[in-house]
Amino acid sequence: MTWSLDPSSGECLPANWKPIRDSVWRRDNGLCQKIRYDTGLPCLTDGEAVDHIQPRSQGGDHSPSNLQVLCHYHHTQKTAQEAADGKANRRATLTAPRRRNAPLGSLE
Repeated sequence: MTWSLDPSSGECLPANWKPIRDSVWRRDNGLCQKIRYDTGLPCLTDGEAVDHIQPRSQGGDHSPSNLQVLCHYHHTQKTAQEAADGKANRRATLTAPRRRNAPLGSLE
């Protein structure tokens, strides 16, 4: 697969990103698909971005089934939550107790 760098986000995207993005935009009618907690229905505000449901950093891919249109509010909210989760995961990894290299047979 050929990849290219998106100049606006700095993200590495597949060369066929534009057709994928456009098909997701059409599928979702350009409307935010985030489910509202108060109604249990999609937001349906005008969309701003095509976003990965499962982030790439967590194994998500660029398939249409892993993409959704989000409005500005929900895209910003989701991105901030993902950043906070990533920071917490990095912090947990850094503060985990490290195992010392004790000699074989020692009781340490």
